[in-house]
Amino acid sequence: MTASFPPISLYALAYIAWVPLLFAIRSSSFVSAIFLGCITGLVHETILLSWIIPTLTIHAQFSVLYAFVLTIVMSAILSASFAICAGLTHLFSKKPHHLYCLPFFWVGLEWLKSHGQLAFPWELIGYSQYKCTTFIQISDIFGIYGVSAVILLVNVSIFIVLLAFFQKQWKGQTISNQLLVISIALLICIPTLIFIYGSKQIAHMDAYLPHVLHKTVMIVQPTIPQGEKWDGDNRIPITEKMVQLTATGKHNKTVDLVVWPETALPYPFHSKHRLRQFVLQAIQQMNIGLVVGTPTFINSNNQTTNHNSAYVIDRQGNIQSRYDKVRLVPFSEVLPFPFLQGLWMHCGAPDNKFSPGIFGQIHSLNDFNLGIQICFEIIFPQYARILSDKGANLLVNISNDAWFGQTASPYQHFSMAVFRAVENKRALIRCANTGISGIIDPCGRILSQSQLFETTTVVHRVPLVQTKQTLYSKWGDFFAIGSLLFSLVWISWKGSYRIFQ
Repeated sequence: MTASFPPISLYALAYIAWVPLLFAIRSSSFVSAIFLGCITGLVHETILLSWIIPTLTIHAQFSVLYAFVLTIVMSAILSASFAICAGLTHLFSKKPHHLYCLPFFWVGLEWLKSHGQLAFPWELIGYSQYKCTTFIQISDIFGIYGVSAVILLVNVSIFIVLLAFFQKQWKGQTISNQLLVISIALLICIPTLIFIYGSKQIAHMDAYLPHVLHKTVMIVQPTIPQGEKWDGDNRIPITEKMVQLTATGKHNKTVDLVVWPETALPYPFHSKHRLRQFVLQAIQQMNIGLVVGTPTFINSNNQTTNHNSAYVIDRQGNIQSRYDKVRLVPFSEVLPFPFLQGLWMHCGAPDNKFSPGIFGQIHSLNDFNLGIQICFEIIFPQYARILSDKGANLLVNISNDAWFGQTASPYQHFSMAVFRAVENKRALIRCANTGISGIIDPCGRILSQSQLFETTTVVHRVPLVQTKQTLYSKWGDFFAIGSLLFSLVWISWKGSYRIFQ
């Protein structure tokens, strides 16, 4: 399963990834099924998140103990869905056709991963298909969860067909000819219908987009090493580099909006810092709008409130608005469960903490209605959806992926941004300090993409889709919530049936 995700991206493997586990739990006990699911999940999540340890120890300079503990904790939490699904499938799928409950179990658990203090919906199984543009168009109805459900549905269908082919039983029951025909029909019809829908959606958007207002956007990827960014002596060189890259990239071009990455300027931009005036004057001279990431420190009543912010600046060099990051990274920007703070600190957790901002703000700048998200906020579908529903005509994601170095994380991070564009049919700008940066159109096609650790600028025309709303933008996670409710009802019904028998 892990190989289906970036950077390997053998996405077809996702459609058979669950088959070996289903064969393994076929003749196992309930406890063994949970154990097998847990081991499968631990191996997958540990490899998928292997970038955490070098990120925290080398680039963030946290203790090795803290990085190791955090990796184990995160892998264990995320692997729980594998264990739970394996256990539920063993316990409540007494007949072969009951196996088709597995996609609902899985999607319900994926939705739960997106909520709560430890929410971390990193690389849900549907994200493995980010390059399959036609296939993932169903996301504008069902969200990422619809893609995940189809992948599990195909896995179950293939498993049932293989059981029939090899004349194997499930819970002592053979595969009926009727179920075999249904499974084969699903393997043929579901992908066909999805392909037809995706093709029609892309054709519709291709006919619609030429009539939409287009603006030219430039991304600046400076590639500032993490070790240099917070050295006070580098503030001036970094600021000069950002301005110079912008001026060079804009040369002889008409640019409406420039986007700089998260903490592009490593000092508080809201203060009367002398470098702030230099930046504002440069923006005014170049006659461009700017979105720039900087920290914000607010002193009030002898207390300092820290924010991870993005400032929106107009062509005249005036600060129009500020966005403060809402969803903070657990164990890094914020420590979950305050009553365990002593434990986290003992393990080497950072003592600098940030405060969340106000959710759902749209930042207007001339024709732009910007839905801004910082760093890993882009992996939460509900945030981009609400911003689009409130009128954002362009989604902007700024990030500082220098923390991750030359690991798989920047590739995985970028892949998830593709779905936010498809789900809401909005163009998306992603600007990362060291990459991967890029421009994604409303259908999820990557119009331009930078290389990792490349110093560059990217200029492209983007459509500002204002009035068009997808079903997902309006209805949200109805499919995922419905899957969770169905699972709970199914478990309650089958559980009570077992008790009374």
